[in-house]
Amino acid sequence: MSVITSRRWADLSWQAIRDLPKEPGVVVLPIGAIEQHGPHLPVWTDALLAERLSARAFELLAPDTQALLLPTLSYGKSNEHTGYPGTIALSAATLMALLRDIAVAVSRSGFTRLLFINTHGGNKALLEMMCRDLRAELGLLCFLASGSADTSMLPALEKRFGIHANTAETSMLLHLTPELVGPLPAAHYPDFSSPTFNLTTQPQVGWLTRDWSPDGHFGDPSAATPEAGATWFGEMAASLAAQIAEASSFSVAHG
Repeated sequence: MSVITSRRWADLSWQAIRDLPKEPGVVVLPIGAIEQHGPHLPVWTDALLAERLSARAFELLAPDTQALLLPTLSYGKSNEHTGYPGTIALSAATLMALLRDIAVAVSRSGFTRLLFINTHGGNKALLEMMCRDLRAELGLLCFLASGSADTSMLPALEKRFGIHANTAETSMLLHLTPELVGPLPAAHYPDFSSPTFNLTTQPQVGWLTRDWSPDGHFGDPSAATPEAGATWFGEMAASLAAQIAEASSFSVAHG
């Protein structure tokens, strides 16, 4: 009988999971969303990126890194995108309960570290809170990672307001699944009256996509290219691999 050496939780038997080394080690949960992504991208864009980035990050891990990849959680807190057909938004209470139940199962399986890979901005605040709550309740060391890429070459307006179905996201989809990308719309940025308040950084205003974008996108999809998407995807996956490796042996220092 062959020995399964997969790093994917779903591939393994319960006995195999029981016998895995737990120290060092980290369990990784990718989290995305099913929500509108403008007129040109599929509604599973965030879930697709969570799944593909996590899979690629695991391919980049050193052989001796102890990490286990859970199936992607495709649904998220997407109420900012309600009002557009296709968006499936979990309430904050539902997502919190779901994450807690997953964390309890991870802890009961003997693991002491859990890392969330998040690809949807609307999940971020809730996941930050859950990391601390799960640490307090279960003793799990919980981490939150999103990956990073060099987007310094983007125009200033894109950096400030290009937050959804934008140049970068569209480029990565053109690289990964060009068959799912429709005709690229023109740039759209919110008619934002304040020079101070922002959409994603403090000081911040609570907002809904339909407040400022009839078609559902913020940014310039027309500037996207598959070549840029390949570069950004690779950089994000590499940064995630480094964070997974560090989390796998991270400990709380004393003294």
